[in-house]
Amino acid sequence: MSKGATTAEATIPEYQQQQQRALFGAASSLMNQPFVPYTGARVAGFNPDQLRQFQATRGLFESGMEYDPMAGIAGLAGAETPQIGQVPSLLQTDIGAYQSPYTQQVIDTTLGDIRRQQDIAQRKAQEGAIRAGAFGGSRSAIMEAEASRPYVEQMARTAAGLRQAGYGQALGAAESDIARQQARAFAQPELELRSRAQRAGLLGGLQSEQAARLGQLGQVGLQQQALQQRGLDVPYQEFQRALGYGGQQLGLLGQAMAPTTAGQRTEQDVGLGNILGSGAQLAGAALMGGMNPFSFLSDERLKDNIEYIGKSKDGHKIYTWEWNDIAKKLRVDTPTIGVLAQEVMKYMPEAVMEDENGYYRVNYGVL
Repeated sequence: MSKGATTAEATIPEYQQQQQRALFGAASSLMNQPFVPYTGARVAGFNPDQLRQFQATRGLFESGMEYDPMAGIAGLAGAETPQIGQVPSLLQTDIGAYQSPYTQQVIDTTLGDIRRQQDIAQRKAQEGAIRAGAFGGSRSAIMEAEASRPYVEQMARTAAGLRQAGYGQALGAAESDIARQQARAFAQPELELRSRAQRAGLLGGLQSEQAARLGQLGQVGLQQQALQQRGLDVPYQEFQRALGYGGQQLGLLGQAMAPTTAGQRTEQDVGLGNILGSGAQLAGAALMGGMNPFSFLSDERLKDNIEYIGKSKDGHKIYTWEWNDIAKKLRVDTPTIGVLAQEVMKYMPEAVMEDENGYYRVNYGVL
């Protein structure tokens, strides 16, 4: 019991005493109830479609990793620079291979036609010699030779012209073929480099696809890890709930033991132990956790019927009150004796804090 001499006792009506005893009995019954953990399922596993998706993702990953694109890219990077190939020279080319096989046939046919014309001219010369009476003599031979000479010259010119045309055509074909070979030889290095670049692009795309599949597999792992973590969190939460169960039950008993004020009190010297209530209340508040067990709402705006009853040995003014409707909505029902936060703020602001609802709390541990 804290220090302080009470000059007047509060009178509690019998009906309130009965209510207090009934409340205390009910709180004792509740406090003695054993802790009942929840044993049902609280974590949903993966469904069949998700499991199939996971397996398909693994299959895609394994199939995509069978080839090493970096090895292929390294091979392309280390390949020798393509060189221009050997190109044949016109001097080393067999022109005859480009000549038409029908050239000689054309020449023979043309010369045959000319010979037939020559024979006709010779017969006419012989007929003229016969008519002139000079057949068989030198005159006849001269006449025949003169008649044949144009045709012989024509055959020579025709044969030479046809052979020259055939050679020129063969030479042009050879030059065109060599030019094509030269163009192909000069273009071959560029074509090879383009081919290598295309293959490198394909390999780079394969590497990107592998990275994407690796990321998909990582997402599968994260989902499975999250499920496993959830499975670990659930029993831990039950463990934490079991730890707080005793304080919760003790708090019920402490609330039932809270004194009921009635009648009038004269000024007294009140200790802080009276302000905070019984030891059961403090233990219950501390075990319920999360908040300073000595920090209580004490905002004047939440109180009705405020009555000054004295000072503590440290000089703090002590009041009793009833919680108003706003406090009840905030589920505040204890303590009903103590200081006013607005007064304490004036001379000891470090003992007062504002909560998330905008009301003042007093840390009695600082007072």
